[in-house]
Amino acid sequence: MDDTSTPVQDAVAHATAYIPRTLDNRLSVLSVRMLYISGSFFFASFYFGLVYLQIINANNMWLPHGVDHPPTWIGVSEMALVLIAGTAYFVGQWFGLYRQKLQTLTLGLWIAAILTVIAVIIHIIELHKPGFTLQGGGYVSLFITIEGVFTFVLAVTALMLIGVAIRATKGLFSGGAGAGVEAFGEWFGWISAIALFNFLALYVQPFFPIA
Repeated sequence: MDDTSTPVQDAVAHATAYIPRTLDNRLSVLSVRMLYISGSFFFASFYFGLVYLQIINANNMWLPHGVDHPPTWIGVSEMALVLIAGTAYFVGQWFGLYRQKLQTLTLGLWIAAILTVIAVIIHIIELHKPGFTLQGGGYVSLFITIEGVFTFVLAVTALMLIGVAIRATKGLFSGGAGAGVEAFGEWFGWISAIALFNFLALYVQPFFPIA
């Protein structure tokens, strides 16, 4: 590489020249993209439901008096942990995998895995004691649905991420064997985006009425 190039430029150059894409690798990436695109429609339907129920507010049952979201620190912690985990993952991918610094890759993956597991635990605490009952109106119903589904998806993601980190620890992503890291990186980027949207949709927007 040119001595004048920055670390980011260096990583990008390595990424573009990384692995000749085999058919299997391309199909893996395609399947991941199909999965998170379909997942985006799933969550989008519930985001629409949040806005729609807030607008019609039938019998004032969208957000009855006294119903509030769980403690703000829970929502902020969930979002921050997943976003930081996503950042750690991509640092490992771009500055570890693409530059063949496998220790950096392994460290980034394990940090991401540990933070994701902590985020799952906080989600479970949130659902166990949300601070409201299931008879709390439309907001409560959608809150439990969205966070319940996302907690399950995040738990599966955490298990898969631990598996990826173990493979990295064993040195199985050396040479041209890192397509799995790239594919899972796209999935984890989507997870990070959904975590942010969930926070905005469940902890912020409903408490700034639009109707």
